[in-house]
Amino acid sequence: MNSISYGDLASSLKNMRLTSQVKQNLERYNYEVASGQKSDLREAVSGDFTPLASLERSIRSLGAYSSAVTEAELFTSSLQSVLGAVSDQISDASANLLAVSDMDQPMTIGVMARDARGKLDSVVSVLNTRVGGRALMGGAATGSAPLASSNEMMAEIEALVLGEVDAAGVITVVDDWFNAVGGGFETNGYLGSQNDLTPFALNENQRAAIDIKADDQSIRDTLKGLVLASLVNEGILEGDLSEQRLMLRSASETLMSSEVAITTARAHVGTIENTISEVKMANSAEGYVLEMAKSEIVSADVYDSAAFLAQTQAQLEMIYTITARLSRMKLSDYL
Repeated sequence: MNSISYGDLASSLKNMRLTSQVKQNLERYNYEVASGQKSDLREAVSGDFTPLASLERSIRSLGAYSSAVTEAELFTSSLQSVLGAVSDQISDASANLLAVSDMDQPMTIGVMARDARGKLDSVVSVLNTRVGGRALMGGAATGSAPLASSNEMMAEIEALVLGEVDAAGVITVVDDWFNAVGGGFETNGYLGSQNDLTPFALNENQRAAIDIKADDQSIRDTLKGLVLASLVNEGILEGDLSEQRLMLRSASETLMSSEVAITTARAHVGTIENTISEVKMANSAEGYVLEMAKSEIVSADVYDSAAFLAQTQAQLEMIYTITARLSRMKLSDYL
């Protein structure tokens, strides 16, 4: 019975193809063990990359929203701190001014008026706070301070009240400066934008709109109350203690009203903070689900890959061993 065998050249080509295939398998399993991902994604998705592309697009979008959520968190927490600092200042000032407005003691009145002037400086400075290079309370104009300095505002108002002879006249001038349409505050005091800050995009469906600005009525009243008390410190109606006391009482009442409004504003910011926190958690959960779905497609079974890797290494070593032995064969060894 005749047998059919490969010739030397055919055997050599067959061995070369086998060796090449084993080496490719070795690279494949090495990659899968090292990366934890399948080396042939086309095979993994059966040639249809649409689901994988959709998952990756959603994951990238969540990554972008994550940055916006972080920025929104920083902005709102900083704004909450600013409003808290303002509230602390006016709470202290309103109580002290109310108490001193019933006293007939020029020295005590002077001390409280001077304290109000210092608080005005502090409040304006806090309201001009910038975080990450962005002004918090200038609306859409985040590149510059939303308020003129306390010295600039005081200088303009002092010039306007110099001719007034009683507290009622001073209070009217100050009220007009802060509240009249096109008045001093709108033209020279508030330097921010009339437009609100662009809402933060938290995900595809939710936005965080922060509409608190330094021209809000609560801020105007805060500044107005502190300015009224500060004018006493600057010597307005000096010598007329009863009229100065009326100014301080008006300042105290204005600050009490603004404190309530600022508390309401802080509650509003707190609601936005809570929304941001909830969306952050939802985005995180969605991201986890998407990553798991992607992993189901692209992840390799590392244990199987490691077993195949060991098997392939042994196979390659066997090929090299046989090849080495064949290369050393001589006819004289068999004669």
